[in-house]
Amino acid sequence: MMHWPKALVTELASRRCIVFLGAGASAACQSQDGKKNPPNWTHFLDLLMFHMKSRIDETIINEFKSKEKFLEAAEIIKKSVPSADFSTFIRKELVTPRYLQSKVHEYVLEIDPKVVVTTNYDEIYDNYCKNGSANEGYNVSRYYDRNIVENLRSPVRLIVKAHGCVSDPSQIVLTKSEYFKARQSFSSFYKILDALFLTHTILFLGYSLTDPDIQLVLENVNISVESAHPHYFVTGNNTNAAIKEAMKRAYNIEFIEFAAGDYDAFNDGLYELAESVKSNRIINPSV
Repeated sequence: MMHWPKALVTELASRRCIVFLGAGASAACQSQDGKKNPPNWTHFLDLLMFHMKSRIDETIINEFKSKEKFLEAAEIIKKSVPSADFSTFIRKELVTPRYLQSKVHEYVLEIDPKVVVTTNYDEIYDNYCKNGSANEGYNVSRYYDRNIVENLRSPVRLIVKAHGCVSDPSQIVLTKSEYFKARQSFSSFYKILDALFLTHTILFLGYSLTDPDIQLVLENVNISVESAHPHYFVTGNNTNAAIKEAMKRAYNIEFIEFAAGDYDAFNDGLYELAESVKSNRIINPSV
């Protein structure tokens, strides 16, 4: 059974907690025909390699992937894929299958946070929310949009696409160089993201510590300011203890664990969290 700290339940119930949604949230999604799941990072890069103009760097790419240096592998691959081919690839893998929501998406919607930030390119959660139950509806802000402040200040629920979206493959952030270019070109967005990390509790769902997208976020967003209120990272219980301790010291992160690989237990835990949050709101209707 997963243990959810009372402080986290209270923060979620009062909507002072931002849910940060990773690729693991979409991993269990199925296409409408039931034959396909969204690719994980390794599979995503494997598929993208077929679109490279030259395979001369394949050996070093595979070496990087074997060492889970996905950002380095992506850098080499992306430079050899024509932009039109990349757009076609993104649509084929993430749009055309018409993926249905996962249990993670369903339980996050039940928790009903004011803000969900996601590094996922897909629109699975976005589309599910448009048919969801939040009275105020949903807006979507991508890192290159100019409406994020307006959306944050409105009562409407907000989904923030921190690394871009399938709706515009040319703006997707896949590599370190693209990330730093985005930070330079859209610095106001990343200042807002920094502020959200400083002023809110963050719950990370659907990430492993080797995911390149979360590595980019943690290395470059101001999350290290000392506070009595920690952030929370849900992960399997096979994470190295020394790494967890280092993360706790560096980023003020507490780990909430489930049995590694037991995603039924993970989903059951999220269900319990959603129920606890809803019960807290009934007891404290002013939140």
